[in-house]
Amino acid sequence: MKVRILMLAAALVAVSVSAEEMPFKGRTLEVDTGQEARPILKVDGSRYVVPGSREQLVAKARACLAAQEGVSVGAVDAEQGQLAATMLTGFRASFATQTLRTQLAMEVGDGYFHITQSAPELAQTDGSGFVPLGQSSGPWEKALDALVKHEDALIDCMYR
Repeated sequence: MKVRILMLAAALVAVSVSAEEMPFKGRTLEVDTGQEARPILKVDGSRYVVPGSREQLVAKARACLAAQEGVSVGAVDAEQGQLAATMLTGFRASFATQTLRTQLAMEVGDGYFHITQSAPELAQTDGSGFVPLGQSSGPWEKALDALVKHEDALIDCMYR
């Protein structure tokens, strides 16, 4: 058991050494600097204050997510205030329509919510799947602009 804990601790230290945080349009990007492609690991948003109980806000978040195009709601744990979804966002870059996929996690509590997007990936142009979105790839800023726009629509819905 102690060996597992030490291995986990070493892995966490290794990840944190090769990750860098940087601001992007009111959010914080976590970028893996240990790889040449500099994959974006996570896009962390602000904590938003909004009136309502956890139960009310979870119900509202579920409805807001379900109403958005390209969002597939996954696990919802109302007691813990956790929602998970997969988000597909289209955008134009390099004279073509691109698709970004992220894993959205929403934490909801009494009077607040917080959104984190992780594992952003771009669809391959040949339709063979997705690859991690990296800062060395051309459309990363346009991809994140589209993600922010889509996420802002969710935030606006939560305030209605």
